[in-house]
Amino acid sequence: MLRDLNELAMMTRENYSNTFSNNDFKLSRDFKERFSRVMEVKNNAIQYFDYSAEITINTGNKIFCPNQWFYLATFVVTYLNELFNYKRILEELANSGVDGMARGRFMEKVKNVKGKDIDETSPQIKEAIINYFGEDTMSADFLCNFLTDYDWWLGSKTIDRTDFFYSPVLNLLGVVNVSQSYIAEIASFLASDSELMNSALHLQEQEFSRSDVLPGENLIVYGAPGTGKSHYLRENFPNSTRVVFHSEYSYYDFVGSYKPVPVYLQTDITIRRLNGESFGNGEPRIDYQFVPGPFIKVLLFAVRNPNRTFTLLIEEINRANAPVVFGDIFQLLDRKIDGSSEYLIQPNQDLYNYLLSLEDIGDVFAEGLFLPANMNIVATMNSADQGVYVLDSAFKRRWKFKYMAIRELGFTHENHLISYAGDTFPWRVILSSINKKLKDLQINEDRLIGPYFISPEEIEDSTNFSSKLLIYLWDDVVRYKRREFFNQDIKTYSDLVAKFFNNEDIMNIAEDMYLLLSEGQIQAELEIEGEQEDLEGRSEDVISE
Repeated sequence: MLRDLNELAMMTRENYSNTFSNNDFKLSRDFKERFSRVMEVKNNAIQYFDYSAEITINTGNKIFCPNQWFYLATFVVTYLNELFNYKRILEELANSGVDGMARGRFMEKVKNVKGKDIDETSPQIKEAIINYFGEDTMSADFLCNFLTDYDWWLGSKTIDRTDFFYSPVLNLLGVVNVSQSYIAEIASFLASDSELMNSALHLQEQEFSRSDVLPGENLIVYGAPGTGKSHYLRENFPNSTRVVFHSEYSYYDFVGSYKPVPVYLQTDITIRRLNGESFGNGEPRIDYQFVPGPFIKVLLFAVRNPNRTFTLLIEEINRANAPVVFGDIFQLLDRKIDGSSEYLIQPNQDLYNYLLSLEDIGDVFAEGLFLPANMNIVATMNSADQGVYVLDSAFKRRWKFKYMAIRELGFTHENHLISYAGDTFPWRVILSSINKKLKDLQINEDRLIGPYFISPEEIEDSTNFSSKLLIYLWDDVVRYKRREFFNQDIKTYSDLVAKFFNNEDIMNIAEDMYLLLSEGQIQAELEIEGEQEDLEGRSEDVISE
């Protein structure tokens, strides 16, 4: 049963008028990640800033939009879902061959019935609609109104067009078509993805304030080398303090401990170093003080600045024995909804005394140590590396995990040309061909090549291809499948490098790369044709309006 589009439109407009609050706000990380996945499916890319975003569509053109667009789009989703339901039924009728009409002929009649009497112009279409709904005469009347009375559903563009929904959406929101039409596209993405919409609904519920605080979280980002794990964390978690785990890293490095600290006794005696340099601070003495590690330093930043979010960023978390490094801090990783610790712990006496000695915030820790709501702990992990520790299940379940998939399109230096086998190929083409061959050899995904394995800065120097990429493939990825991946006459790494600089197809991937280039050219031509058709349609629509 269809719902009354006009009634829905009025309800939408009233809800929007009473609810919308036009303030700057930040998008949640959950929403940003879900929307990014929608963009990737459509071969688009999005880069988020604090209060705006930059969308790069598959033709390379960019759209700059404020965060308010995502918020605005949420108000029209219920209406838009029903509008798409009307269009779906119309598509079913078109495909059913009403009175022997081909789909194109049917849609042409639908287009021409706008603003006319359907009984006079297309009685066979009305009859098909009545037969479709049977006893549900109200739904049949609604669909006939949809075809003929565009004012009833606030439409303008004819129903046969793919962007027919733009006009009612922008009309309901009271925004200008020319500059803000992409809001309608955002709304359509929300309408087609229930999980994305559920995440977006929080935009209506959140309190709009100038605070930068979002609930703290524990997050591990993992994936193949060069997938942009560190870049992702840098972009999404400002105010970060970075620490690198390694095999010798300990709880006392991480949290803090008593350490010898130099102090100086003021004296008139001039003290000189072995090289004769004078040392004017006084006579050195050794004192022992509690020196906080990066974990405590970030925690104290967060406690002292409750209106800002602070992040402890751990690079290579599995290169140290992480549960041992965290020690009793492990208990604090259980968080409440607001991001603060579910439980408090009684820290060791040295740390406890240090915390209580802090004059400005010492009382905060009287009952124990906790994670404040505005403190994130995020980490990177590369399971492909050799000599790393395995994280136990009790430790892992206290973290969220984000997998960074390998992107073979839409990265900064994808079109940078690299010389290979006597020709030049874009980096994305070489990358795709190498990964395809690795997958054919059943190499684990975490050992494939990410686009930032060679960074935009490094790719300018062609020697990085041999000195960095080839040695990684030779030593780590295909160590036991070298003869299957490289040319069989290559016996040593020096042979490999020499043949690469001699413009030989050392990986037998040139044929695949030429095929990818030709497929990309065909796709580009199809997209250009589609853009031209869309522009022609828009021009016709402007003239008719």
